[in-house]
Amino acid sequence: MTETPENKKRDQIRIILIVAIVVIALGAGAKIYMDYTAKAALQTEYEETKLRLGNQLDSISTQLNDRILEISKLGGDIDSLVVLKDSITSERDQLQRTRRANKALIQRLDRKVTGYQELLVAKDEEIAELKELNSKLLSENNVLKEEQNELNATINKAEQKQQELQQQISLAAKLKAENISFYNINSRGKEREGDFRSRQAEKVKVTFNLAENDVAPVAGHQIMIQVIDPAGNVIFDVARGSGSFQIDGKEFFYTAMQEIVFDNSKQALSFVYDKGSEFEKGDHKIIIWSDTYEIGRTSFNVK
Repeated sequence: MTETPENKKRDQIRIILIVAIVVIALGAGAKIYMDYTAKAALQTEYEETKLRLGNQLDSISTQLNDRILEISKLGGDIDSLVVLKDSITSERDQLQRTRRANKALIQRLDRKVTGYQELLVAKDEEIAELKELNSKLLSENNVLKEEQNELNATINKAEQKQQELQQQISLAAKLKAENISFYNINSRGKEREGDFRSRQAEKVKVTFNLAENDVAPVAGHQIMIQVIDPAGNVIFDVARGSGSFQIDGKEFFYTAMQEIVFDNSKQALSFVYDKGSEFEKGDHKIIIWSDTYEIGRTSFNVK
């Protein structure tokens, strides 16, 4: 069958349409492929950038923490740095949670990382300045300590001399008994100086005067005597005026006591003690006390 011009023309149009459809389909496929390839490349780039920024933020956070510790030791202000470190940690966590490419987030964090790195350099300079300041303060403090130590040493020496002087004055101000004499008194009231027989007396008499002392102030004192028997015991009878006194928390007994006012007149004192019974045979001691210190002693023997 012979093809007519009209059929031939329709065939040509059909072929043109088919070719056009194929070209359009190929173009659309190529665009889809290119779009997919571009998105894949963008996602890959994002993941690489995300990893880089995450590592940088971790590194900056660690370095910033080191600076915080150093500045804190040097006495600097760290409050704003602690807040900033928490902000960096939050930004890193936000980046890790983001799965799809976010150009705005990437650009913002990229700029911040640069700023953080500059901040670390600035903090290094601050640390250097603080170290220099602390070194200067330490040096000045050492000088002050040396001066204070010298001053303390001078004060201690002065106080020690004052204490020594006070001790010397205290020692010099102590009373002293002189011209101590001992007598026994028999039943007829007759006094005899020196040793005696046990049957000869039940009373003893001790006399002495207080030595002149220009350092000792006019003041009241308790003057006590201890009559000590051969066994080392103080002859003691509360009913006959005996009692006790304290020295450094320890109790001592006295045989007799008088309260006087020392007036630096070499005043004479006399003690008479009535034992009420015969004295034991052997050596006896008489110790004279003023308040809490001994001022004299003598002894006698009973045959």
